[in-house]
Amino acid sequence: MTGFSQRSGHTLASTLAAGLIAFVVSTNPGDASAQPGIGGGGFGGGGAGPIGPAGGGPGGRKEKKEGPAEAAPKDKEALRPIEAVPAQPARFRRIQLFELGGYMRVRADYFHRPNLGLQETPDDPTRPNKFFAPPVEGSEKAANGGDDFNDARCLARLVDGGVSEVRAANRCRRRQGFASANMRLRLEPTLHITDTIKVHSQIDVLDNVVLGSTPDAYAYDNPFAPLNLYTRTQVPPAAGINSFRDSILAKRAWGHIRFGFGLDLQFGRMPWHWGMGMVANHGNGYQRGEQSDIIREVDQDYGDSVDSVRLAYEFGKDRRRSHVVALSWDWASSGATTGQILGPQWDSGGIVGQDFSAEKFDNVYQWSLSLQRRDDMDMLKRKVSLGTPVVNYGIMAWLRYQDIDRALGSPGLGDGLGTNPSYYDDAPAPDGIGGGGATLGNGDVDGEGRTGLTNFASTLVHRRAILFTPDIWLRVNWRTLRIEFEAAGTIGRFYARDVDPGDDTPPDRNFFDNLTSANLRRQFVGTFGYALEFKYGLFRDRFHIGFDHGMASGDDANSLNYNPQSPLLVSNNGTVTNFRFNPAYNLDLLLFREILGTVSNAAYFKPWAAFYFFNHFSARVDVEYALAARRQATLGNRFSYGVELDGSVRYHDAREPIFVQLQYGVMFPLPAFNRLRGSAGSREDAKAVQTLQAQVGIKF
Repeated sequence: MTGFSQRSGHTLASTLAAGLIAFVVSTNPGDASAQPGIGGGGFGGGGAGPIGPAGGGPGGRKEKKEGPAEAAPKDKEALRPIEAVPAQPARFRRIQLFELGGYMRVRADYFHRPNLGLQETPDDPTRPNKFFAPPVEGSEKAANGGDDFNDARCLARLVDGGVSEVRAANRCRRRQGFASANMRLRLEPTLHITDTIKVHSQIDVLDNVVLGSTPDAYAYDNPFAPLNLYTRTQVPPAAGINSFRDSILAKRAWGHIRFGFGLDLQFGRMPWHWGMGMVANHGNGYQRGEQSDIIREVDQDYGDSVDSVRLAYEFGKDRRRSHVVALSWDWASSGATTGQILGPQWDSGGIVGQDFSAEKFDNVYQWSLSLQRRDDMDMLKRKVSLGTPVVNYGIMAWLRYQDIDRALGSPGLGDGLGTNPSYYDDAPAPDGIGGGGATLGNGDVDGEGRTGLTNFASTLVHRRAILFTPDIWLRVNWRTLRIEFEAAGTIGRFYARDVDPGDDTPPDRNFFDNLTSANLRRQFVGTFGYALEFKYGLFRDRFHIGFDHGMASGDDANSLNYNPQSPLLVSNNGTVTNFRFNPAYNLDLLLFREILGTVSNAAYFKPWAAFYFFNHFSARVDVEYALAARRQATLGNRFSYGVELDGSVRYHDAREPIFVQLQYGVMFPLPAFNRLRGSAGSREDAKAVQTLQAQVGIKF
């Protein structure tokens, strides 16, 4: 029936069209000779056939016999070739597209006894990490110079309220904790200038701002809120007023140009990442396509940016087999600028134009060369779905060089001139970890006629530093299996201030004035580290098992200078051997992320398992054991750091870009954290650390 209707409709339409043409021709006899026959070449041979009396055409003319076709008319205009219309104008096509990505997150954290329960005393102020006992539980200085109890501490308040000391002590043990919450809005806009030219940026709004930290009562800004108790609203963070940072931070901005023959150019302040992120990590997450990726991406505190010009070339038969070779010139550090040492009036605020690097030879230059075969996420998924192994790999090398530098430490704003009475040579003696010595200028002159420029010049020495860092990366994907490996090391040398870690005498006023190259000691650098990740999916990729392992070489630095977050530990043999993982390479909740700060002088072993259910939920359990590579650099002069247990429950909507996560972790310290005290060698046992963390956010 359907075929009949279509044929009937076609026949009817053809008949009506033919009749209409015949009517037009018959009503215009003068033009009849100009109309071709319907059955001829006008509309093709598959038309309705001849119209009119049998054996004749329109107007009664006889039909021509079949034979050779007539010659085309000699019309020059008709024979003139038609000019082709170009696909697009000669200028570059502008697509005028604005793309916005990023996320909004709020995190709430609670840490119980993050200082491992180790007491701090004035004669031994060393601590295992950045945490300390809550101030309300600490002691206060008495009028006679000694220590006294704090009346606001838990025990004093409960005893004053009538609670027995035994019960009060038991209850107060649970108050050795830190509870806090913070937020971040990250915006990553991209301007598509043309289809081959882009401009990227990254802007953080209220970056990790602690909730409730900028009330209108802060520093008596609001006369109607003389106490925090009467605060009415939160005000924006402003650098130098109620915060050290402003509420909006422009972190990255870089241009990206793709040429048609495989050449790629990027320039500006851009993210710096390689391989697994063990050495260079942009802090944007791992992007491995797992269901939990969104959590690993937004729960970040660190991220590397580099000022660079990067030139890359992609070659290969097609996109499935292409390799990329890249070369970059990076400005790791430019040293002090003219505005920093001459004062704010010489800053590039639109008054004196642009700012300049004050000294050419104190720049830290960095060059990198890499070759890699890395599939993007879409291509990787397509290849894995075919059931064949997918191998990605790469090799990269960085070279850093610096000729001269400050004796030790990094420059900072303010040189002690003007309102600050502290002169540059009254700064604390450098200890191999922190800074020390001259800071930068504010445009004033002190009583001895010194400016920020002369102060800065007095601290410069011949650094003669060169560091070479090779890095290899390998990733194998097959079905639900992923094995990923990265290894790197650094070799080189530099000259640094010869600091005796046992010398506690304060520096004299000529500490930097008399500093020469003879006061410097050559330091050799030889470090090594690697990371390995294994993951396999079972039950239609609903259940994952994995094993993470890694190692970072250590140093034999004295335990008094124990600070694994510092890459410069004082070594008695003149060799720096401690390797540092990038702090954005997250492994756990406590040991390496908070207590040690990163993987350094350590080896870890971490089996884990994760289960994904209902398409939106997942649960994960991690068990981690870590030990030191050099026990001399631990508080307890022992190898075993501890055992950590972590668990998490996550909700990630597959359709809506929302996520929720709840995590719990506990770390049981082992002898490496049992601190030795005094010459008698008494040992203080470290206690377990716990944390409870929650995140909620929107990814877009």
